[in-house]
Amino acid sequence: MSADNTLFQLAQRQHLAGDLAAAEVLYRQHLAANPDDAAGLHWLGCALHQQGRDAEALPWLQQAVAAKPEPAAWWFSLGIVCASLRQFADAVLAFRAALARDGGQYFFWTNLGASEAALGNGDAAEQAWVQALQLQPELPDAWFLLSAHHAAAGDAALAQQCNYRGIVCEGAAKHPPATLAQALSEIGQPQAAQALLQQWLQREPDNAIARHLLAACGGDAVPPRCSDAYVQQAFDQFSTSFERKLGELGYQGPALVAALAVEQGWPQAGWRIADLGCGTGLIGAELAPYARYLLGVDLSAGMLREAQAKGVYQQLLQAELGAWLTQQDERFDLAVCMDTFIYIGDLSQVLPAIARCLSPDGMLVFSSELLSDTAASGFHLNSSGRYSHRPEYLAKQLAAAGFARWQCRPVTLRQESGVPMCGELYCAWRQA
Repeated sequence: MSADNTLFQLAQRQHLAGDLAAAEVLYRQHLAANPDDAAGLHWLGCALHQQGRDAEALPWLQQAVAAKPEPAAWWFSLGIVCASLRQFADAVLAFRAALARDGGQYFFWTNLGASEAALGNGDAAEQAWVQALQLQPELPDAWFLLSAHHAAAGDAALAQQCNYRGIVCEGAAKHPPATLAQALSEIGQPQAAQALLQQWLQREPDNAIARHLLAACGGDAVPPRCSDAYVQQAFDQFSTSFERKLGELGYQGPALVAALAVEQGWPQAGWRIADLGCGTGLIGAELAPYARYLLGVDLSAGMLREAQAKGVYQQLLQAELGAWLTQQDERFDLAVCMDTFIYIGDLSQVLPAIARCLSPDGMLVFSSELLSDTAASGFHLNSSGRYSHRPEYLAKQLAAAGFARWQCRPVTLRQESGVPMCGELYCAWRQA
């Protein structure tokens, strides 16, 4: 064995062991004696790339494929570095050269698609990702890339389907059963979703979240609203991370209320306001400037602790909304239910109870998740565990509850599975 080959083999051992700096030194020593060795050129470029030194890696990889253009993997390495340097046109050429030599590699196609997308070639990107999925449909990367592609193109339904399929591919090792069950249900595998939730219930027979989601995925009778146990367990569990999660989802509730207050000219410190389903107080913080008295009601003790820390409420009560409304005698100028009715399907009891608690000409502000399926009934329990409502149903219930007039507008509430969640924002005035 020659000394030069010994250097290259030592470099390879150090590279495989993860000692990139030592490998680099040995590759350079090898190439000093063998400047045209294509393998040495390639692997030195890879070692530099792995150290985050892509600008240095690029010429070595270019020399490698020029000296020995046959290996598909070497073209792929070149494409990865070009893409990292945002030289996407060169990356596309390199990835296509790799595919010309070996078209059966999933990650060749996914990376080609990403570079085509970066160049604005949406159709070419989509074709590459579809080709990747024909090779290995059980891998998640191409599904998530397609999801982002369809979301950017405005096809929310297809984007969500791709996102859910990616989640299913990642499976239980990456996602909790609630998320995985929703994804299975949404891609047309409700029986698999139900089986997953039944297994969860076997492990935890008293788990209210598993029980509610089983109904949401078609495995149990649909309740008219979320149970008290579900609301308490779900929101107590996530109370400390709730606002961070909503931030990640781009939650628009506070901004919608703030804009509405300015638009309608709400009086500074002028109203008695009830924040119904107040959560951690995100909406209360926007209501406080307009309240001479601000009350928050929520069923979750954990959420109320977070709301208390904001210091914007004169009073906070832990109670189920419907029961509290029927028992109290206070009157409010404004009641706000942002992201509250998504946990109540049947509004035939709660809307009249809210109307009764409003002063003459008092106003109710609430949001709803839009149920656009005209074949569905007035409300629907989704696989997310939340309810959506048809606008016609809401109009009927508002009229029956004694609201004299109302207005609504389409809004984006937050992101859901990578695409905008469509909803409506309502203002309704009680009959004087």
